[in-house]
Amino acid sequence: MKAVKIRSGEFNNRKKVLTVYYMNGKAIEVHYSQLGIKKNLGAVWVDKETRGHSLGLRFDDGKEDYMPYDQPLALTKDPEYLLQTHVERLTAVIKATIKERRISKRFLADQLGTSDNQIQRLLNPTILNKNLEQLYKVATIIGLEFEWHIKKAA
Repeated sequence: MKAVKIRSGEFNNRKKVLTVYYMNGKAIEVHYSQLGIKKNLGAVWVDKETRGHSLGLRFDDGKEDYMPYDQPLALTKDPEYLLQTHVERLTAVIKATIKERRISKRFLADQLGTSDNQIQRLLNPTILNKNLEQLYKVATIIGLEFEWHIKKAA
C-alpha cells in the first residue's frame, strides 16, 4: 500500500456519517459515534498543512478538530492498512533486534546472498512494498521466531 493521502471528505448530519475519499480511489464511511463526534458538522476540508494527511472538521458551534488520515482505515479495519501496519511493526522489531544484538547488515546480506543496499531498503520504514519472505529470513537469521494468531473479528 502506498502512502495514503486524503482527496476529500463529505458529511451527512442526518445519517451521522463522515465519508473520506482517498487519492488511491478508496472511500471509507464512518459513523460519527466511531469518531466520538456528538455534534453536527458544519464543514470538512483536507488540511493543507499536513499535505493531505488529515481532515479538518468544523462543528456547527464553530469549534474545529482534525482527524488523521489513518483513523477511518483503522476503525473500519481496512485490510491493506492492517497489512501495512503489521509489516511496519515487524520491521521495527527486526531493526531493534539487529541493533540490540549488534548484527551487521553486511552479515545479513551475506547470509541472504544479496547486497547491503537491499538490506537497507528492506529495513527502511519509508519503503512500503516489502518482500515478506526476505523479512522472515532476516528474522530467522537474527533469532526471532514467528507465531501466528488468528481470531474471529469482533
